[in-house]
Amino acid sequence: MFAVSLMAITTIVFMGRITRVMQMIITKGVGVVDILRFCLLLLPYLLLFTIPMAGMIAVLVTFLRLSNDNEIMALKTSGISALQLLPPVLAFSLVITGAALFFSLYATPWGNQEMRQLLTEITKRRADLGIQEQVFNNDFDRVVLFINNVPPAGGLMEGVFLADDRDPQVPYVITADKARMLYDQKSERLVLQLFQGRVLRLSEDRISFHSVEFDTYQVPLELFQFAPKPKSEDEMFWGELQQALAQAPLGSVERNKLLIEINRRFSLPLGVTIMILTVMPLGIATQIKGRAVGLILGLAIFLLYYLLLTAAWRLGTYGFVPPALAPWLPNLVFLGLAWYLWGRTRKDLPIGVWEGTLWPWRER
Repeated sequence: MFAVSLMAITTIVFMGRITRVMQMIITKGVGVVDILRFCLLLLPYLLLFTIPMAGMIAVLVTFLRLSNDNEIMALKTSGISALQLLPPVLAFSLVITGAALFFSLYATPWGNQEMRQLLTEITKRRADLGIQEQVFNNDFDRVVLFINNVPPAGGLMEGVFLADDRDPQVPYVITADKARMLYDQKSERLVLQLFQGRVLRLSEDRISFHSVEFDTYQVPLELFQFAPKPKSEDEMFWGELQQALAQAPLGSVERNKLLIEINRRFSLPLGVTIMILTVMPLGIATQIKGRAVGLILGLAIFLLYYLLLTAAWRLGTYGFVPPALAPWLPNLVFLGLAWYLWGRTRKDLPIGVWEGTLWPWRER
């Protein structure tokens, strides 16, 4: 059940991102090998969330099935309590927690770093990849670029308009019939090579224009993506997070984000065990029939956990709650819910269902 759930959930989550991947293949002409690398590097981040979801759903659906087939009743009749069923489930949850911890501490940061490097390499090979046609592109420092037609497989772009304000004293405008984008390895910058055009330059006294026609002309461009940037929190390994935390100013948003990320690396994997301990009594005591209902219930529970985690991240980032505590708040909420549900299960009090809605306090 776990393997089926993991495959189904990962596929569903991945399909949500496949649209952008297909756009890169169809409209931008990115190679299939690069697309496959992109998909593989995306998997660690997805598995960090889908493995806990699949483990929780597997436990929930399994115990719902046992309850609906009266197997739980038979076990209780033979003297086996719900607590005696806990050790194998706990062992399974610890295995899932270990896998989630591996993805959280190692696989996901590695995948994020490699993905960023891959996107940089693709952009260098296809310098025109990020250029949108018939749109004013302002990704360049103090330069606005308009291209009427961008070929999907690379080649000469048509209908070029460029406004360069990098020198405020002498701004200029260039129009050209054709152009192509190149990447200069030595200078680590993009070069826009223009063909058959005109340069209109404002004089220093800002009274007159100078017009120069050309056959070929080159304009160096600074693309912000190639500038050295610090790694984001989700790209750092454990040692890098500790070093960045030591250098971050006290009370800053940057430091809060680092504290949240450091604690999230452990709170999310440990939350797997807590969520499994929460859904186990639901499966034992809830009278719900059908795997589909169990799947929907499991997804709803994980969605609630994720919403609590997101809200806690926001609160911790801006200091409304201690940043080190913020990632643990969903675990504390679910731990209290698990304690309450296990208390009812030990007393053989069912978790009722009334008109399709769970009412834990409703007695039958």
